[in-house]
Amino acid sequence: MLKIGSLEFKNRTVLSPMASLTDLAFRILMDEMGGIGFMVTEMVSAEGIKRKNRRTLEMLKSVDFKTPQFIQLFGADPDVFIEAVQFLQGETGYAGIDINMGCPVKKITRRGAGSALLENLPLASRILRAVRRDARVPVTVKIRLGISGEETLDLIRALEAEGADAITVHFRLVNDRYSQPARWDQAPVLREKTRTTFIGNGDINTIPDALEKLKLVDGIMIGREALRNPRIFSDISRQLGHEPDGNLAKAGTGVVIGRLLELTEELYPPELRLSRIKAYTRFLVAGQHEAKNLRRQVYASRSYAEAKSHLNRFYTFS
Repeated sequence: MLKIGSLEFKNRTVLSPMASLTDLAFRILMDEMGGIGFMVTEMVSAEGIKRKNRRTLEMLKSVDFKTPQFIQLFGADPDVFIEAVQFLQGETGYAGIDINMGCPVKKITRRGAGSALLENLPLASRILRAVRRDARVPVTVKIRLGISGEETLDLIRALEAEGADAITVHFRLVNDRYSQPARWDQAPVLREKTRTTFIGNGDINTIPDALEKLKLVDGIMIGREALRNPRIFSDISRQLGHEPDGNLAKAGTGVVIGRLLELTEELYPPELRLSRIKAYTRFLVAGQHEAKNLRRQVYASRSYAEAKSHLNRFYTFS
């Protein structure tokens, strides 16, 4: 059981936020796979919500999910976060709010947001305090280990003091690349000294990985591997004795890809569909037969129909 604020989840697994990837289409697909405690949306700009930016508001669209949805916000102004939270609670039904304090991408950090907040603990604390004051739902924070790793415990204690209902640690330093193995050796030490719910993220690539990491933390967050293997959550759930309730829990790869294409066609206008399927394809076909050739064909496609036809030659969608 995973407890976050007033919420309890049978499954101790979380779908990670991934920019341009954990969009509505992919989250619906994962909801239909089942076996997930809760999901976190792709990063959404608090400033964009405040300004009622059209593209930002489109990212807030939702449906009736079986799996609770948390929205991840990024920004660097406590007052802007307050306005964003007020809008979200009046206009949407998200089960929780996650604050991004871990993204190392330059276009985020140069605004003072994402992992830049790990170097500005007073501002990070003020943002969480502002959100926590107005939020009627659980509030979580996602961080990295920091700049050197020596400051991680101080970061966690400061966030706990401001009322974080859960803290997710991506076990890499801010400047670590994904080729650098996640530093899971830090998990036992940090968990022992953390009072709030402690979720771990990074390099969970197989079912044995997941089961082993669940011994070290209260819950695990999985990102890229969920794109490569959308069945990973339902498989973990079965291993732990919980039969997933998703109607696609046992579906083959072709059926899963076919369903994602259906959702893309339902949710996106024709001019946006090709870019969406190219983004998914990088991960979905990884490790599959002739994956490199298939990726090349999809990336070279000049229309959505062409890309879909390449996928259909490799996979049966029904």
